[in-house]
Amino acid sequence: MYFEHFPSFGGYIFGMILYFSLIPAAFLITLRAKWDYIIKKYWRDVARGFIIMAIVTLPITALLQFKITSDYLYVYSLTKTKTCLTAGCLIESMEENEYYKFNVTAIKKFGMPKIGPMVAFRLTDKKFNKLKFKYDVVNAVVITRSLFPLPITEVWSYEVDPKDSHKIIGLRKFYIIYPAHPGSVLSKAYDFEFTMFLWDIGGGFA
Repeated sequence: MYFEHFPSFGGYIFGMILYFSLIPAAFLITLRAKWDYIIKKYWRDVARGFIIMAIVTLPITALLQFKITSDYLYVYSLTKTKTCLTAGCLIESMEENEYYKFNVTAIKKFGMPKIGPMVAFRLTDKKFNKLKFKYDVVNAVVITRSLFPLPITEVWSYEVDPKDSHKIIGLRKFYIIYPAHPGSVLSKAYDFEFTMFLWDIGGGFA
């Protein structure tokens, strides 16, 4: 874990609460506000209210999901790029990275997202698994892209050769779809426990 990469405790908690509660709360508020119209079967007015609710809450939740996913990845990443909206911008940011020489040629060969909020990570870490009595290892180059305004984050995971940290040998994609917990999806995808603020090493909580 890279302790300097932890998000602020308060910001993380607020983001998680808002991520899970915004859409359900907005749905219930809209349901209550339109209840008289529902009783009277004024479906056009009901639909208008829920459409407005979706237009407001879905983009906010999409950005929160993208941010929380980035927070989890960055805790276990050597470095990351700036957030970009185009592939050209992301490639430039990867080429300028001072901590890791991203293999842009190989990434482009395997394919990469073209447009949308996106950021690249050099995901590399290991932790001792007490149950398996061995080290779990995570080793990849990752590009995350938000499918804004939908609360879906697309993860492009490039497999890195264990013997050569700059050699890309494969690509797989998976998705974090609301209301899934980003940390849980990442843990399952990499068979590596993504946690935040571990008590036993001086942080907060998982």
